[in-house]
Amino acid sequence: MMLEATNQGINSVWVCNFKPDIIKQEFNLPENLVPEHILVLGYADGEPPSLERFKERRKKLGEIVSYNHL
Repeated sequence: MMLEATNQGINSVWVCNFKPDIIKQEFNLPENLVPEHILVLGYADGEPPSLERFKERRKKLGEIVSYNHL
């Protein structure tokens, strides 16, 4: 979902550190549901960052991977 959101120009944040009882209360969730993760989706203010930004900052594979040959 996060990859497709990015593809659609939508920002996302994966939240996995929260108090489930507070979320259940705030969103009036049934007792049998226990939230484990939250995926927040939305549009940021301003111009969205370039989808090519990771290619610009990404190290070449040879810089971070080494192979041991026998």
